[in-house]
This record gives sequence, C-alpha cells and structure tokens, in this order.
Amino acid sequence: MNMFWVGLGGAAGVLLRSAAGVFIQSTFPFSTLLVNLLGSFLLGLLSTAPLKINGSVRLAVTTGLLGSFTTLSAVSAELFSFLREEQYVFAILYFLISLSGGFALAYYGMKTGRKAGGMR
Repeated sequence: MNMFWVGLGGAAGVLLRSAAGVFIQSTFPFSTLLVNLLGSFLLGLLSTAPLKINGSVRLAVTTGLLGSFTTLSAVSAELFSFLREEQYVFAILYFLISLSGGFALAYYGMKTGRKAGGMR
C-alpha cells in the first residue's frame, strides 16, 4: 500500500516540476534550481517538524512528491550542457549554488522544523 502512496505523490511532484519549467523559462536553468532549493528546504522541514500525519501520507509527500519534484539528474544534464557549450562560469555558479544552496536550505528547513516542535 505504501507504494501506491509514493506513486501518487510522485505523480503530483512530476506535474509540479513540469509546471515550474513552463512558468519559469530562461536560458539559465532557474526552474530546476528553484525546485531543488525549495525541495531541499521542504524535505528538511518535514523531516523534523512535529506533524501528526499518517505514515503513508508522509511517504507520499517526502519520497513521492518531493522525490519526483526535485531531481539530481536534471542538475547533472544542465551542468554538462554548460560544459559542452564552454560556459564554464555558469557551470561553476550553477554547481555551487545548487549544492551549497541545497545543503543550506535543508539545514534551515530542519532548524525551522525543530523550532516548531520546541526543540533547538
């Protein structure tokens, strides 16, 4: 039954990811950057926030929705595209923002979740 919930969340995440690509069109992959940074924050938040939700629903949101909403494969493909086009400055910036931003936002999401639960 958990696989059903993960699949359902995954379908929603794919739709949201696709919508981000439609609404945020640019030569720089801002849509991928935005969804990955937002997803990092939300996953950090949901992993520590004291939410009283069913385990299946939590799986649907974290593994399913956020897992399909965010994507390392898109980051990798876009990074190699910058390298192939010899746009080295964009490649370095994109890599650094994606990695450091993802870590920082996951950290702040976890910190926010703990604070919501009265923990430090």
